[in-house]
Amino acid sequence: MFIFTMALSACGGGDGASFAPASGNTHCAVSVGTQRITGKVTSVHDGDTITVGGESIRLASIDAPELDQAYGPSSRAHLAAMVLGQSVTVTYAQKDAYGRVVGTVFKSDCSQANLNQVTSGAAWYYEAYQCEIDIRQRQAYSAAHAAARTAKMGLWVNAAVAPWVHRNGVEAKVPASCPNGDGASNKSGSDPV
Repeated sequence: MFIFTMALSACGGGDGASFAPASGNTHCAVSVGTQRITGKVTSVHDGDTITVGGESIRLASIDAPELDQAYGPSSRAHLAAMVLGQSVTVTYAQKDAYGRVVGTVFKSDCSQANLNQVTSGAAWYYEAYQCEIDIRQRQAYSAAHAAARTAKMGLWVNAAVAPWVHRNGVEAKVPASCPNGDGASNKSGSDPV
C-alpha cells in the first residue's frame, strides 16, 4: 500500500485523487471504460473539459461550444456549477491526441455530467464518436440531444453552430453503423442549425 500511495503522489494522485483499473466494465450500471480516476474537480476549462487529480479530462460523447462561441461561457458555467469542487469518478479507456483522458464523469449520486450537459442544452451529443459507447448510452444521448433541441434549451435558444464546424469548417463524419453490430443512433447531433 505504501508503494502504491507513493506512486500516486509521483504521478499527480497525491492530492486525494486515485488512479486505478476498474473491476469489470460498468460503473453505476453503465458500460464504461476499464480505467478510473476518483477525486475532486479542481478546475473547469470549458463545457467539456475539467481537471481531476491534476489530470485533464475531456468529457466523452459530447462537444460543448468553444469559449469564443455563443453559449460557450454559459456551457462552462453550467458544468462548473455541477461539478467544480465535488468528488467525481471518471471512467475511461483512452486518451486523446492532446494527452487528455477521454471519459465519463460520474457524480457521487451516479448521475453523469456528460449526459447532463446534453440534457440541459449545454453541449451537443458528439455522434462522430458514437461507436465508442454502447447502444444504451447512444440512445440516451440521442434522446437527450433531441429533447433539449426541441425544447430550445440552452444553446438551442438561438441558431447554433456545432463546435466541430466552428473549429474545422466542416461537418463531422458520423458512422452509419458500428463495428460491434449495434446500429448507429439517429443523426440528431450532426446537422448544422
